[in-house]
Amino acid sequence: MVAIALTSRIDKAEALSLARKLASEIIDAIDKLYVDVSLKPHIGLKHSKVEFFDIENFGSLKVDIAVVIGGDGSILRLLHYFGEKNPPYIFSINMGRYGFLSEISPKNSINLLKEIIRENRRVEVVYKPRIVGYVGNKKLPPVLNDYVILAPRLKIVHLKLTKVRTGETVYDIYADGIIVSPTSGSTGYSLSAGGPVIDEDLSAIVTTPMNPMQLRARPVVFSINEELEVKVLDREVEVYSDGFLCCKIAEGEGVKIMFWDKVGFFREKRQYYDKIMRRDYV
Repeated sequence: MVAIALTSRIDKAEALSLARKLASEIIDAIDKLYVDVSLKPHIGLKHSKVEFFDIENFGSLKVDIAVVIGGDGSILRLLHYFGEKNPPYIFSINMGRYGFLSEISPKNSINLLKEIIRENRRVEVVYKPRIVGYVGNKKLPPVLNDYVILAPRLKIVHLKLTKVRTGETVYDIYADGIIVSPTSGSTGYSLSAGGPVIDEDLSAIVTTPMNPMQLRARPVVFSINEELEVKVLDREVEVYSDGFLCCKIAEGEGVKIMFWDKVGFFREKRQYYDKIMRRDYV
């Protein structure tokens, strides 16, 4: 028996319909179902095993599987609140545009989840690395997609990127900002900004300067075990963690970024490069 957390986008009728059906069909096979409180008006399931929680408190729950029905934004929002190491396994059902991080199609998702719960079927689990940043002693939310360090609007910022282990300066640049991504994030904002695709079987960190003044400043791929430091040399900047504004860094301060953990995603089938190619048509 297992405990499951459930969240879904609420702006799409198909997603809400699937959430209602999924909750009602798995409830007898599990110990507990924790449901995002935003779904309460839409689920309508009254059962002693069901509790409604604010998604911001999901990180305090002891659950085995987190089910998220939506697109990449829904998945990143969910993981934003699982900030400690080793979050639950993610069962991500694609109800978004790209659904790049989603590994399960809606069509057979309920039957597949029931088989996983009952241990009747072995399903591949893909582990995706997260990285974490520290500004001084303050820990930032770990990210699956990226940290974006961004200059104020219509400004550029002087940034210095250092490889901490060796003390080498990688960049000393003026730019709109810099994107720092683990493997999964290499196919998102970083790719649109000119960064490379990192094969999903590699654990890596990629840094991608945003519109640098220096032509020599190009994306760099590092081992996932490297610790990087980005120093801000001439003005305050904003830091976004997976799309959430998480802090500001003052002139003269910096952020250290390193490997945090790996998140396990249940996977229906491998389609990493198919998804990348579909970006040309969506």
